[in-house]
Amino acid sequence: MNKLYDKLLTILFCGFIFIMGILLWALPKQETSVYEKRTLAKMPKLTVSSVLNGKYEGKFEDYINDHFPMRNSFTALDSYYMLYTGRNGMGGIYKGRDGYLINTPIEDREEIYTENTRAILDFVRSTGLPSTMMIIPSTGYIMEDKLPKNHRVYHDGEMLDKIKGAVCDEIRWVEVSGYFKELKDSIQLYYKTDHHYTTAGAFEAYRAFCVERGFLPLEEYEAENYEGFFGTTYSKSALWNEKGDTLEVWRYPSNATVEIDGQLYGSMWFDEHLEELDKYPVFLNGNQPFERIENPDSDGGSLLLVKDSFAHAMVPFLIQHYSRIDMVDLRYYFEPVSRLNEENGYDEVLFVYGTDSICAGNDISILQ
Repeated sequence: MNKLYDKLLTILFCGFIFIMGILLWALPKQETSVYEKRTLAKMPKLTVSSVLNGKYEGKFEDYINDHFPMRNSFTALDSYYMLYTGRNGMGGIYKGRDGYLINTPIEDREEIYTENTRAILDFVRSTGLPSTMMIIPSTGYIMEDKLPKNHRVYHDGEMLDKIKGAVCDEIRWVEVSGYFKELKDSIQLYYKTDHHYTTAGAFEAYRAFCVERGFLPLEEYEAENYEGFFGTTYSKSALWNEKGDTLEVWRYPSNATVEIDGQLYGSMWFDEHLEELDKYPVFLNGNQPFERIENPDSDGGSLLLVKDSFAHAMVPFLIQHYSRIDMVDLRYYFEPVSRLNEENGYDEVLFVYGTDSICAGNDISILQ
């Protein structure tokens, strides 16, 4: 009986491998993963040198992993298995209450944000530009009531207090964390399937900036709703059965233009991205090394904006107060930013970052 059972298992296993091999060969290959928002591995070229140095084996394994039949289903099955066996957050994402998928907290590594803060202060001192800083707290820190019962501690408050203490004598500090804590029960400040704040959250951050700078905030706009938004936390979680978000675009009449790589666009909203699962690049066409936004209807000055992607949803509001905003993303822009200031003579500089970027990223330290 045992031998028959063993033979049956062997036959089933070999049959499974055979069928999967046939499907892997026969099924059409995708170039990108819509769910994971990344390019999938291509079949490596077989050469003598790639076999001898071991590179072919590694690339071929990546190819098999990326194109394995029913890969999305198996990936989701593994994620839900981890979730329902008490390992919520093992993949870097908590499945929280009310449909929230939330990044797990970053470690409090003071040496990283101390170095990033030093680079920002050195830049401000060397350029002499009037400076303002806004740090957007993480979803988990603000929306603590949406976290699962068992979760690690978010240290945003302690980390941001240290950064504020280091810069407040030389850089205007826009208080966002306390303001968001007050609003969190009345406004959906963060997306459920993405780490960014919502358009409403971006507007409230912009309003806090206006209070600090003495500006009158924009108040007239029309909100458009777009269903089926699946963002970064959804992609990382592999919990494919979760419901999507509603992304809002708040529009108003504007003659502002956007320049990217020498090409001029007549709108700050790139509507083609509204057809995608991740709709957030509708704001300013997503992550770019450098973008210039010009507003011919404003007599305000020019602003240098050093930022991560949290700035994108806020800039359409912010441009109402400036004739030009030049945005620099240090993850992709590798030229000295001080040279930009020498060439353009900005009136001021604004730093806008999420807590994770300034406290755990290593790109800000190259600012010069």
